[in-house]
Amino acid sequence: MSEDPIQTLLSHCTLQQLEAIHTALEKRAAEKAAETAARRERQKLAAPPRSSTDVEKMADDLGLDLSGLMREISKR
Repeated sequence: MSEDPIQTLLSHCTLQQLEAIHTALEKRAAEKAAETAARRERQKLAAPPRSSTDVEKMADDLGLDLSGLMREISKR
C-alpha cells in the first residue's frame, strides 16, 4: 500500500513545525467560518425582490393595515 503524500511530507517535520502548521490551519478554519457566518447574515438581511406596484400585498406580508393610508393618498 502506498503512503499518502501529505503523510509522507508531515512525517519529516519537527514537532515545532507541526505545531506551526496546526496553528495556521486552525486560524484559517476560523477565518473561513467567520466569512461563512457573515455571508449567511448578509443573505438573511437581503429582502427578496418585490414589485413596488403591489404595496397592499407587501403590507399584508408584514402584517400592516394600510387601507386608510392608501385612501388618503388616493384623495390627494
